[in-house]
Amino acid sequence: MKLTWIGHSCFRMEAQNGTVVITDPYDDSVGVEQVPLKADLITMSHEHHDHNCTEQIVGAPVIARGLEPAQVGGVSTHALGSYHDDVQGAKRGKNAIRVFHIDGLKVVHMGDQGCMPSDEIMEQIAGADVMLIPVGGFYTIDAAQAKALIDAAGPCCVVPMHVKTKRCGYPIARIWPFLELMGAPNAVQQREAELLPGRVPEGVLLMQPQTDEL
Repeated sequence: MKLTWIGHSCFRMEAQNGTVVITDPYDDSVGVEQVPLKADLITMSHEHHDHNCTEQIVGAPVIARGLEPAQVGGVSTHALGSYHDDVQGAKRGKNAIRVFHIDGLKVVHMGDQGCMPSDEIMEQIAGADVMLIPVGGFYTIDAAQAKALIDAAGPCCVVPMHVKTKRCGYPIARIWPFLELMGAPNAVQQREAELLPGRVPEGVLLMQPQTDEL
């Protein structure tokens, strides 16, 4: 699987057979460049405009919203219902944590997770090969909460997302506090990562967004 961070919570995952998955396409409110997104499958963790923008989508991919499962080109995904805040959705509504099975890897996209997941959800996301997790706070869990979740869930590789980048106007934190907490202050940004079973880096994988700068 080739992994690329488009920006915000939007990632591109390309399976070895060429199947392409895009997560959480964003609109121009984020403040970073919108780029055309062509994929076989698009997933959306919730219906906020910075996670469900169809204007970026090229062609006619399968779109899985919220808790809808999907299977396309050998890639399968299901979602786990959680919350965008720490008061069971009363402030910001629901969030879908998305689990992907691609090229023998278990990849978890946490969406706009706003609290520590339930024990039942933790059991299902535990031991992921790759976890894509928000760390910017304000709208989602912050760096300290993300570290607590990571310590409990035990993913092999962690990719931080939903942080304030150079052109992002949202009142969220930069990535550096999370890297410090994770003991990875000198992590080197990667434009693309190729991940396979037995070839997944341990700890923090710092991606460079295609549409902005950290």
